[in-house]
Amino acid sequence: MRPIKLTISAFGPYAGKETLELDKLGENGLYLITGTTGAGKTSIFDAITYALYDSPSGDIRDDSMFRSKYADESAETYVELEFLCKEKVYRVRRNPEYTRLKTRGDGTTKQTARAELQYPDGRIIDKSKREVTKAIEEIIGIDRNQFLQIAMIAQGEFRKVLLADTKERKEIFRQIFKTHKYDTIQERIKEETNALYARLKATKQNLLTYASGIACEETSEFVELVGKAKNDELTTQETVELLTALLGYDKKRNMEIADELKAIEERLEKVNAAIGKAEEYAKNVEEYTQKSTLLPQKQQEYTDAKTRFDEMSVKKPEAEKLAAEITLIEKELPDYDAFDELQKDVTRLKNAIALNEQKKDIAKSKAEKKQEEIIVLKERQKALENASLVREKLETEKKTLEERQKELTALGQGISAFEKTKKELEEKQNEYLMLRERAQMLTNTYDDLNKRFLDGQAGIMASVLKDGTPCPVCGSRSHPDKAKMSFEVPSEAEMKTAKKTAEDANKKVETKSAECGQLKGKIEELGAMVKEELETLLCETYREGILDVVRTEYKATLTKMEMFTAKIRIETENVKQKAEIDVRLPEEEKALEECKNTVAELEKSIATDTATRNQKAEQAEKLIKGLKFACKVDANIALNGLKEKAAAFKDALARAEKECSDKKLEWTKLQGEISSLEKVVKTVCAIDVEKERQDKTALTDAKMGLQAKKEAVVSRMHSNQTCLENIQKTAKDSRDLEEHYKWMNSLSNTANGGISDKEKISFETYVQMSYFERILRRANLRLQKMTGGQYDLIRRVDELGKRSQVGLDIDVLDHHNGTTRPVNSLSGGEQFKASLALALGLADEIQSSAGGVRLDTMFVDEGFGSLDGESLNLAISTLQDLTEGNRLVGIISHVDELKNRIDKQIIVEKQKSGSRAYISSL
Repeated sequence: MRPIKLTISAFGPYAGKETLELDKLGENGLYLITGTTGAGKTSIFDAITYALYDSPSGDIRDDSMFRSKYADESAETYVELEFLCKEKVYRVRRNPEYTRLKTRGDGTTKQTARAELQYPDGRIIDKSKREVTKAIEEIIGIDRNQFLQIAMIAQGEFRKVLLADTKERKEIFRQIFKTHKYDTIQERIKEETNALYARLKATKQNLLTYASGIACEETSEFVELVGKAKNDELTTQETVELLTALLGYDKKRNMEIADELKAIEERLEKVNAAIGKAEEYAKNVEEYTQKSTLLPQKQQEYTDAKTRFDEMSVKKPEAEKLAAEITLIEKELPDYDAFDELQKDVTRLKNAIALNEQKKDIAKSKAEKKQEEIIVLKERQKALENASLVREKLETEKKTLEERQKELTALGQGISAFEKTKKELEEKQNEYLMLRERAQMLTNTYDDLNKRFLDGQAGIMASVLKDGTPCPVCGSRSHPDKAKMSFEVPSEAEMKTAKKTAEDANKKVETKSAECGQLKGKIEELGAMVKEELETLLCETYREGILDVVRTEYKATLTKMEMFTAKIRIETENVKQKAEIDVRLPEEEKALEECKNTVAELEKSIATDTATRNQKAEQAEKLIKGLKFACKVDANIALNGLKEKAAAFKDALARAEKECSDKKLEWTKLQGEISSLEKVVKTVCAIDVEKERQDKTALTDAKMGLQAKKEAVVSRMHSNQTCLENIQKTAKDSRDLEEHYKWMNSLSNTANGGISDKEKISFETYVQMSYFERILRRANLRLQKMTGGQYDLIRRVDELGKRSQVGLDIDVLDHHNGTTRPVNSLSGGEQFKASLALALGLADEIQSSAGGVRLDTMFVDEGFGSLDGESLNLAISTLQDLTEGNRLVGIISHVDELKNRIDKQIIVEKQKSGSRAYISSL
């Protein structure tokens, strides 16, 4: 993944909109993000992280903190990032929740947080922030934490990782490599081991509890052994043997008691039979006496009941007359219902006629209003008939004014350019005259020096000439007029300097002359254009102050434009009204027609209902005249009274008949029972009931005593049997638990680093050590290069681990002297190198564990200020190796030496009104 374009607006320290074309940095190599402290260098990485994962690289979690404090109230806060992933370009845009000015009206409103992701095919996800973040994670293949660990080597963070102890580094690796599950496993093993121990302890306590429940007769020979078992003085096996012996003894005793009980029950059965027989005879004698006394009474009751029944039977003709009257009234009941229905119809029709009259009046009133509205609409329609044509004419005239406005603007710009160029030409001409004067002066100076130099050379030659000696120039042996010797002869170096100065001055004169010529040509071209436009637009010629004339004409055009805009707005509203009327008028006419139809239909319905009402009223009057009662209610009252009389007579007759039958049956039944009992009481009973009852009492007491003994024996047997079963089962469970606890405790000590005389390394730490070893191997590849092969980072292994948790501590191996020492003994610069190497190794391992995900951009934040020149070279070289292939590495730093060594730069400038950022020219 590589960012290719980042846009930041009113975000963090950036008040305005900043766009960084990151693809201009190329596809690989180093680049520098530079600026003063607090300018907002790290905020660029924050913006990238926020765009991807809805959260910056730091600990800010409140959206309101994203908005720039320097931003204008109307400015929009957002971050937009285009990035390349697997040769495809994606665009993501996010804005936090913040308060902004309303687009309409005064005051402020809350802008809700939004996120949008555009795929290479144009498809857009514009839903919740969480869904966009999830899609980003699927595209890139890593989440925010992994991204920060791979893409950002934060300021000071990895020095903490370097100097952390095992406990601290364990927490760091737990977050990075998600090793919580291994900690969960070892904790679960520990919990299960503790639970096993608790169960084992509880099992042993249960054995003692079960033994305390052993039951025994106070006179038994086993009393002493039972006491020892309850005091935990016997082994489990001895307790089992004791319970077996107790159960055998009580089983035998139970059988003996059962035999005794059987003999007593047999004797009780005989006694109960004799007593029952004597009691039955006495009962029969008593019953015979009672029923013989009752017989005359039952005979009289039957005679009285028969007399009442005969009296009721004589009244049957009266009941038949009541039935005939009931039948007549029931036959007329439907006519009362018909009369009621006719009355209801008359009332319903009367109400319907009144309601339709109201509806008719409403419909007439509505029709009249519709008629008036249609007249008004037609008048307005006619008035607006030409609104569209008027608007078109106004828009045409406005376009003409707009074209003139553009032409006047261009003319004003041309005049300004013409006058500016004239002024520039005057300045260039003055510069030319000054340069020409200086060049002439320097040329004269050079000519004077040259002449003096030549004269001086001649004087030197003349001073050595003698008559008779040939001249080296002309060969003459006579020297009548020798050159004089000058005392101010310039040197050859002075001559060359003066000549070069004069030549340079003349070149500047030539250059300035050419510039003046170019400006003069430009003035002629601009002047011709201005002249033509002035004549065309204003019928004017160029003169002093003509620009003010153009501006006045431009303002007049603006005034006319505003007038035409207002008129067009009015006509546009008229056109809109005309269109609305064109649509509304047919609807209103249709509504009027519907109102008229409604009135006609209602009038027709009223006439029909009136005729029907009169007809039904006449039918009701005729029907009621032929009936016995005034209404159905009166008929029902009379009918119910007759039915009650008929029912009462019928019930009384039935009761009299039933009573006569029942009394006769009771009398005859009692006669039969007395006859049967008479035969039984004539027999004599010779059983001594009192003696038999005394024997029964003695046998019952003996039986209860034996049953109490039997229950005590059975209770002891049940209790001891339960104790025996529980002890046998618990003893087996105890053995199993003890075996399970032994190997589980050993596993827990191993997983939690608790084995005696061994390093205290937990299961999670052991897994993390695997990652740690790979991280250190990757880190040492960089550290050896940065330290010239002097240092390697190694995992500490020592005897101290037998007393505290270890496994993730770091030592440094110094190859120069072969010693191993703690990593915190390194100097500040050496610690930075080790931290950087460890960070790069960690990033490599995370990318590898994330399925080989590759980020084509990473950032290194600060730390270079502590390095000397050579160390800085090695660190830069190491980072340069990271850029092999297609990877960019951004260094966030304000170190001046880096500014001179890294050409690609993002410059962040801190200003009073907020920071700004740009990519420097490469």
